[in-house]
Amino acid sequence: MRTVTDLQGWAVRRWRTHWPDWLANPDSSRVSWPLHPPTERELAADPDGIAREVAHWAAVEQTPGLVVEWVERRSGTFGRQRLPARVTAEPAAMASLAGERQTWARAAEAVGMLRRAWPDRDLTASVREAAKSLGKLGEEDVTRLLAVLGWLEAHPESGLWERELPVTGIDSKWLERHRGLVDALHEGIVGGAAGLRRHGPVFRVRYLDSALTDGPREFAVGMSGMASLTAAGRVLLVENLTSLLALPDLPGTVAVHGMGFSAPSLAHVPWIRDADEVWYWGDVDTYGLLILGQVRAALPSVRSVLMDPATLQAHSQWAGTEPSPFRGEIGFLTADEHRTLSALRDGDLRLEQERIPRAHAHAALRSALRASARQRPGVGKMAT
Repeated sequence: MRTVTDLQGWAVRRWRTHWPDWLANPDSSRVSWPLHPPTERELAADPDGIAREVAHWAAVEQTPGLVVEWVERRSGTFGRQRLPARVTAEPAAMASLAGERQTWARAAEAVGMLRRAWPDRDLTASVREAAKSLGKLGEEDVTRLLAVLGWLEAHPESGLWERELPVTGIDSKWLERHRGLVDALHEGIVGGAAGLRRHGPVFRVRYLDSALTDGPREFAVGMSGMASLTAAGRVLLVENLTSLLALPDLPGTVAVHGMGFSAPSLAHVPWIRDADEVWYWGDVDTYGLLILGQVRAALPSVRSVLMDPATLQAHSQWAGTEPSPFRGEIGFLTADEHRTLSALRDGDLRLEQERIPRAHAHAALRSALRASARQRPGVGKMAT
């Protein structure tokens, strides 16, 4: 007989591959699983264990949206037995079994609001595409999302740039973070792309070692021009422009302004991808760590600097409150970075990288790069 533990493992596997379909078609997404009731021989081999597992199935049956079908069997040895034969579960129950109850609740609430706002539109394909993003949205962000989609529907050919979007509570960072979500849902509502104009990212680059280039050491370049730049053994991606401009000379190093959520695209630049070392220095806040995780998803070797718990603690007097912290899951963080995230979320804190005193920041950068150079002798040897 299959156990409740088996059910949970099955639910996790089904969730990973099927939950976007469940979200898009919740009324036709009940799933069923046979439990293979024990034979009389199996009952005789472990009657106490079978009895315990039957009790577990009776308990799990209390899960909303889950039904256990039972069968009665007569045994010459054990008499009449009521045994679990099959379980049928709705998506919400599967989410609960898979440990994703909150993700499902957030996504289902968002989809409900979308369908109420646009009851005559077929949003099935859009919801399926946007499911993972919807599962991360808090209530306030869902309200913002509906406001943006409503404005875009009413102004299909506004000719505005993204940063000009006149929707209360929306800034350029919000739209940048949720661009894929907005595009997917707009396609379902209107049948085409959102009519906003977009700038391609332009990255500020600084060669921190004059030996790396015969040309200008500081300039701006679009993505198409990044591939032609002189390679360096060490690359430092920096979230904010002020911090980039204040960087000291560092042997063998080129620094690039990551442009916030454009930073992950830099992982596809060949000379950055192939560098001996790639470092990321961002704000010590939930979004800085989110960007770091996204960069590392594309470039697993990237290392963070000045984003650890010790940095946050040492400069806590300069930390402020993050008004709308990111509440969703952040992948690809190290254990130390997860500790930073926990400390930030405990107090909704944020420490902007510019607030760290320059002398300390530069000393910490030199120390981290020097330690790395000792391990990799061919990379930008640091002066002592």
